[in-house]
Amino acid sequence: MMQRIRSLLAHPKAYQLFFNLIGANERSRVLVREYIRPRPGDRILEIGCGPATIVPYLPSVEYFGFDASPEYIAQARSRFPDANFICERLSQYTLPHREYFNIVLALGIVHHLDDEEALQLFRISRDALKSGGKLVTLDGVWTNDQSRISRYVQARDRGRFIREEGVYVNLAKLQFAKVESHVRHDLLRIPYSHLIMECTR
Repeated sequence: MMQRIRSLLAHPKAYQLFFNLIGANERSRVLVREYIRPRPGDRILEIGCGPATIVPYLPSVEYFGFDASPEYIAQARSRFPDANFICERLSQYTLPHREYFNIVLALGIVHHLDDEEALQLFRISRDALKSGGKLVTLDGVWTNDQSRISRYVQARDRGRFIREEGVYVNLAKLQFAKVESHVRHDLLRIPYSHLIMECTR
């Protein structure tokens, strides 16, 4: 069953339907309002943007989205023609600008990466940011106070590298001097524990 759901989520329309059903639209609003806090005119880079579900909640910004899925990028381009979308994995070689962005987003990405890949993401993000800019991440997290149902759901997540809060933070601190972390259990209609990190250059 879970394998079938994972396969379906590779399709943009199915992903969007699932996104809506679990209440991720409200999660996006909370993320933008409380943690991303963008200002009009900001330059925003999103790593693993998918179909760019965060874009409708951003003010007027200069947005660059990277994703390796041609289907996700095609849908994002059709919905948001004024944004910049690149269909490839972001790397130190494909980074469009260095020390240019006010905000980098990696939403639901780090828990798909092993430690070495996560460190590379943090390194690229730091290189992309202007001084004072920040990386915002959102991932599943293991906590002592999460419900059994939440733990069950997360154990079946497509991401194979869900970590405890301190492990995520310690990885981020290898590249960022200032890391603020926030655990939330209330961002979706389904039981799920999230860690949000704000990593400032």
